Amino acid sequence: MDSKKRAELIREGNAAFNSKDYTKARQLYLETNYKDGLIRLGDYYMYDRKLPMLAYGYYKKAGYSQKIDEIFQRMIYALGELLGKGIYKAVDSKPKEDLNPDDFRVHPVLKAKALEILENNKNS
Repeated sequence: MDSKKRAELIREGNAAFNSKDYTKARQLYLETNYKDGLIRLGDYYMYDRKLPMLAYGYYKKAGYSQKIDEIFQRMIYALGELLGKGIYKAVDSKPKEDLNPDDFRVHPVLKAKALEILENNKNS
């Protein structure tokens, strides 16, 4: 795609984003590989909609490692809280050393993303 056409599509994507047509903005940002637009979508989903897993995908596509690392750290913290303090309250009748891995309930999407991040970090 030539630079003039790309610039036109980016402007159209920005207009769509500003008018809250996020589906159209997404399509145009992906088509043009407009990293700043993808980051804007990530920020929208991260901060306005409070959907970090959706934001993660946009940050990943844009290569925005600072935000990817931030989400990774939040996931690790949340998992630690779930496995640490929170889970023991739910099964406080058992001593900590008697806990069974089946006692831990982690959302499958969170588990899959956490495993993916750990695998990617291991390979880096």
